[in-house]
Amino acid sequence: MRSDALRNRERLLDVAVALILEVGGEPTRDAIADRAGLGIGTLYRHFPDRQSLLHAVVRHVLERTIAAGEAVVAARAEGMDAIRQYMHAALEHGIGAVNMIHPLLDDTDWPDLRARADALMSELLTRGRSDHRLPDELEVGDIVFATIRFGRPLAIGLAPADDRAIAHRQLDHYLDGLRPNTTATQRREQPPT
Repeated sequence: MRSDALRNRERLLDVAVALILEVGGEPTRDAIADRAGLGIGTLYRHFPDRQSLLHAVVRHVLERTIAAGEAVVAARAEGMDAIRQYMHAALEHGIGAVNMIHPLLDDTDWPDLRARADALMSELLTRGRSDHRLPDELEVGDIVFATIRFGRPLAIGLAPADDRAIAHRQLDHYLDGLRPNTTATQRREQPPT
């Protein structure tokens, strides 16, 4: 693909992610092309139908999110800092958009991305436990689903930058609250009297 065509494709995907997060679902193709400053024909050349666009958006977000996590691992971030850096990067790359359009996809099987994500999340959890700041019962799914929850925009009409700032702040509060608390764990395990 020519470099200008690749730039246009990336621009369309970046705009689609931003619009999905802004409108809370699938934006129109016209809105994507208009916001990207490109003609609708350019969008159709890259994504001839709805499914090709939605699949490309999900892959775009997942590839960037996984790559950001792999960069955290490569930079040798340790302990809870590794998980924190990954989760904040996932928010910045629009992980919430994946959750919002996932039900619209007719096929969600990406074995290449799943293998990379599984290896990454396992390594991040191992690193997160290395400084004993994570409860033992925390699983990979807890990190993944919390990241997705924080990545979903609030449906109250906030400006995207304000919404993202709140998500980052609340994510930090969540992560700070993950420190093991034996008393709270014991209370959950005891049956009510």
